[in-house]
Amino acid sequence: MQTLCYYLENQMRKNNRPNNRPLGFQGYYVEVREGEDAVRAYRKIKRWIKEDNFIDQIRDNNIYKKPSEIKREKEKERRKTLRKLRREREDNLFVRVKRGR
Repeated sequence: MQTLCYYLENQMRKNNRPNNRPLGFQGYYVEVREGEDAVRAYRKIKRWIKEDNFIDQIRDNNIYKKPSEIKREKEKERRKTLRKLRREREDNLFVRVKRGR
């Protein structure tokens, strides 16, 4: 069996099953076999898109942001994460405190 794409050929060897993806296709792809639910496949693709933050990336790329604005947003996210970790650490410290002897 000869394939046009070396990458797809290697993928087929790894998975030990044929890949029916169109050649050069680089998107979300779910194969619905006979007897399977198409709605379930739709939900699967929808979940992948949500996990990848694909829609958010498209929205962010539609408008120009100055580098200083991007820097400010990253700093804001960093502070938010640190605040959350600090709060969790403080909660865990008080759990282990033994009172009296």
